[in-house]
Amino acid sequence: MLENRSAQLEQLRIPTITFPWAGECAPDVEPLEQEARQWAARHGLIPSEQYLARITRTKYGWLAARCYPHADRELLQIIADYFTWFFITDDLFVDRVETISRETLPNLTAMLDVLDHNRLGASPVFGETAWLEICQRLRHRLSGEHFERFAHGMRMWASTAGLQIVSHLVEEPSSAIRPYEAIRRYTSGMNPCIDLIDTANAGPLPADEFHRPEVLGLRLHTNNVVCWSNDMQSLPMEARQPGQYRNMVILHAAQGHTLQEGIDYTFEKVRAEIDAFQQEASQVEPHASKRLRGFITGMREWMRGYQDWVDLDTQRYSQQFLEQDANDSGVLHASG
Repeated sequence: MLENRSAQLEQLRIPTITFPWAGECAPDVEPLEQEARQWAARHGLIPSEQYLARITRTKYGWLAARCYPHADRELLQIIADYFTWFFITDDLFVDRVETISRETLPNLTAMLDVLDHNRLGASPVFGETAWLEICQRLRHRLSGEHFERFAHGMRMWASTAGLQIVSHLVEEPSSAIRPYEAIRRYTSGMNPCIDLIDTANAGPLPADEFHRPEVLGLRLHTNNVVCWSNDMQSLPMEARQPGQYRNMVILHAAQGHTLQEGIDYTFEKVRAEIDAFQQEASQVEPHASKRLRGFITGMREWMRGYQDWVDLDTQRYSQQFLEQDANDSGVLHASG
């Protein structure tokens, strides 16, 4: 699709996203990390020793601790386990594999069935038992209304994974940025993450606050900031993936630009979203309830926490591991 992509990738300058607010982190992160890895092993989520090494250097517990610095220890462990499950499942079912395989449909629909039936299927697929346990732990912690907000985001993740596959199969990359932005909002998994922020901070938002247009707008800015920042940071990895390799940078470059111009374009879009969030939040916060102020603070913590995780903790996008981590086709079969 792009000439001299390899040479361009070698010369990329990926900027650091900065924020006009400080980051925070929950204490005692190493036990959180260790328990999440042990939990993943108990549920058969680690196909091999090599995959365990990947999870260890990725540090999903640190992502949870930075994005939910005020969550109590029980909720934080649920979130760390959820992150571990989500990234593994997303990589093996959706991203770092062929666009579609014989496992795609049964794996994704099994996740929907767990949400709808609150039980395992007759022949559980990879990750299904772990997903059921996460849902049951969250059902115990959240009201029915608040669990369903989280569940809706996860249903949209599984469903829009199908739209992502369609996009790769039929869309010309030069015309796909608008559809991509719509799909990305949901395949990122950001919406269910945002739906845990209020519980982790000042308490769950009632429906009349949750559905306010200005609150939904702040959620959208938060989603875009994290997703589009990730599009820059994960580009060297995604360019090597076998199937789902398009992101905002690549799509912009397909319109006749270089990859660096795609990075610069995406960076400016992220900056605009941060500025819009701050401007709109300044209109809401003076008259907001304690819970809504906590929710808005939590969205800031998520944006900054994700960036700090990338800058300080994780090796998920490290140049050192690009070749071995980018293609997970056959990982589950090899492990079996």
